[in-house]
Amino acid sequence: MKVSAYKENSILLYQGLLNSYSQVFFSDHRVFAWLALLVTFIDSFAGLCGLTAVVITNLVGLGLGYDKYRIARGIYGFNSLLVGLGLGIYFAPGLLFFMVIILAAILTFFLCVSLEGVIGKYGIPYLSVPFILALWILSIASREFTVLGISERGIYSLNDLYILGGQTLVDLYEWWNNLNIPTSVKTYFISLGAIFFQFNVLSGIIIAIGLLYYSRIGFSLSILGFYAAYVFYELIGADLNEVNYSYIGFNFILTSIAIGGFFIIPSRLSYLWTILL
Repeated sequence: MKVSAYKENSILLYQGLLNSYSQVFFSDHRVFAWLALLVTFIDSFAGLCGLTAVVITNLVGLGLGYDKYRIARGIYGFNSLLVGLGLGIYFAPGLLFFMVIILAAILTFFLCVSLEGVIGKYGIPYLSVPFILALWILSIASREFTVLGISERGIYSLNDLYILGGQTLVDLYEWWNNLNIPTSVKTYFISLGAIFFQFNVLSGIIIAIGLLYYSRIGFSLSILGFYAAYVFYELIGADLNEVNYSYIGFNFILTSIAIGGFFIIPSRLSYLWTILL
């Protein structure tokens, strides 16, 4: 009996882990989840932080007896994933930092549960609000944590890649990032990668392939939403550097997929709403 329960919980945690990655794109597709997980480990430390946060969140949810279905779907885990990735990108490794990651995962879980009880009863999805609140809270609080150091890995990212895969991996990374493609296409890929805090073309290409594989509708909406915003920026003479360097293009992509093909049944009208929004 105990063996059966242990096996059931192990399967549930495994499903919850993978779905936490794909749920960012409103999906529970297994292949897409693995590709997303792979992308987060392009920055290996950030990937480890995201993975740790998801595991802690799901263990806490399971241990406290929360809805197993929601845990398995990654409903609670995906916000913790984003918090873990965000903290992993901006802070340097250390024992204190991993304690912060554990506390961050628990905080994010309870924010999810709280928002689920407050606005969920009205049928309103809380989406990534717990991630935003948790990251704001921890960013403000961390100013007092003098032991925490700001990460310098972004400055020496090629060194990190060399340690992981030698010159071959560095050359591959550089080749993808220096592809001779239009600026708008490169910005689209970087925006896709930025959803998982990976600010490079290679990450975006992998996500785009996964998106195309699991949902052609989702892929087409991501392009439509991004280019609707990109063209609008050009028409009104707005600063395109905001899209290129602030990585805000992912907002248009996720909004398009959510409105055009998830919360509303895909149709010509939903595609029109995507452009307008």
